[in-house]
Amino acid sequence: MKRKTTGFFLVMMVLLCFLCTACGSSDDVAGEDWRTTDVVVGSGTITHTGEGSVDVLVTVDENSAAFYRDEQNQILFDSVAFPMTISDAKESFNDISFDDINGDGESDVCVSFVHTPGESTQMVWVWDAEERYVFREDLSMITTGSGDLIDSVNDTVLFPVEEIQSSVPYFTRNGLEINAAMDKGTFLLKNGVCSYSGLGDGYNTDDCYWEIIKNGDYTHDGIRELHFDAVCYIPEASIPYFDGQYITNTNSELYDFYTGMWLTTSTAYGNSQRGDNYYLHTVIWNGNSYLIEFAYSTKWQYNVGDWAQVFTKSYAVYIPEDYNGLIFAAEAQPDNYKDTAKRMQLDSISPEAALMDIDTVDPYNSLYFSLCY
Repeated sequence: MKRKTTGFFLVMMVLLCFLCTACGSSDDVAGEDWRTTDVVVGSGTITHTGEGSVDVLVTVDENSAAFYRDEQNQILFDSVAFPMTISDAKESFNDISFDDINGDGESDVCVSFVHTPGESTQMVWVWDAEERYVFREDLSMITTGSGDLIDSVNDTVLFPVEEIQSSVPYFTRNGLEINAAMDKGTFLLKNGVCSYSGLGDGYNTDDCYWEIIKNGDYTHDGIRELHFDAVCYIPEASIPYFDGQYITNTNSELYDFYTGMWLTTSTAYGNSQRGDNYYLHTVIWNGNSYLIEFAYSTKWQYNVGDWAQVFTKSYAVYIPEDYNGLIFAAEAQPDNYKDTAKRMQLDSISPEAALMDIDTVDPYNSLYFSLCY
């Protein structure tokens, strides 16, 4: 009886091993999870208001790029259609980005292909809540092997210029985030106010709070007219004791989101009227010129409620109705009096400079408000 039982058991073990070996096929595993195939060319995270953030995997063909949820089952989340056929899309795919290009807080799409050395295609779509992704020819670019830029719509070579302007907005490519919002209350700016007496005696920096309140937004005859107050609230604790007169200083400026250009102004001292602070600047972006006209008044108030001081800049701004790149920046103070004194002369030192090139300004410790959204 023992021999028969042992023989039967050995036969069953052999059969079981055979069955287990048959079930171990790698082809079956790949078939269960589409992500293990070679169709995925990229990945990223898409963020939209009301939809949250979704991790996606990207596939491409000659006509489109598709974005699938990063899940075992292949579920389409969104896609973009190419404005032209990219016959070597899979082979030449280079990169995809879902960065916020225009500063509205929504994920946009930038897809690039490198066909041969010196020949590439970059296409950009901007998010629209109603139409979803809208192709932007003005932000897209095609280069030939000779280095010529191609107008994909008119099928012509573009004329050379002295400087090639990046199709990615300045704020986006430098990692400068829109971290504050109009009509959303106050935002903390660390070391946003400095105080001192005489020529820098007792120099001190501390925190303050900024708020932007929109008072009017009108469009007429192709011009958009914006009226808003930029208000800085300075706590008692942010101003040390001075035995005598002292100076309190804050810094805030307007910039262009696309080029980073400082819309240069002179330093305003004390209270002033709009007639004292009137400026005109021209922003050039992707071959288009935008005339920006603005004026502002300044007002200091003392011992207002719980605040030691309240500083208000009241703006009137006039921009083309198709321009949306105006940024208000509340800037942190330098850690020494010498740089603060130098900052007061920046209008003659660095007129219309790009933000990252302005000495004494720390671009990564500022508050940035988008004024057009």
